[in-house]
Amino acid sequence: MENKFTSIKDRVVAIAESQDISKEEFFKSIGMTSASFRGKAKGTPLNSNAIVNIITKYPEVDLYWLLNGVAKDRNSDKVGIVEEQENKYQIACASCLEKDTVIKILQQQILDLKSDKEDLKSLLGLKK
Repeated sequence: MENKFTSIKDRVVAIAESQDISKEEFFKSIGMTSASFRGKAKGTPLNSNAIVNIITKYPEVDLYWLLNGVAKDRNSDKVGIVEEQENKYQIACASCLEKDTVIKILQQQILDLKSDKEDLKSLLGLKK
């Protein structure tokens, strides 16, 4: 894949355009303003904090592409987006594990409530 963009800031703008939020919101989320991507400011380097924010908040962005303009997967037609196989990477964190435990408990409670509902219908003679 050829480098379609001339600078890292052009690639950041491409990432912003690929998101489901406005460019202004994207730039704010990485700690910058849209003014940094226009006019003479567009020719200045991107600060390292913005790069850290991009790769932290938008993990689907191919860091290699962001930094040098060449995608690791040269056959990918999606610019700057890492194509990952399903379940290739699993994030194991305390809050994720806790969430899964809560979901299992709630699912069991739903089943118990459905059973109780049927028992009550039967006791009240409402079951057909």
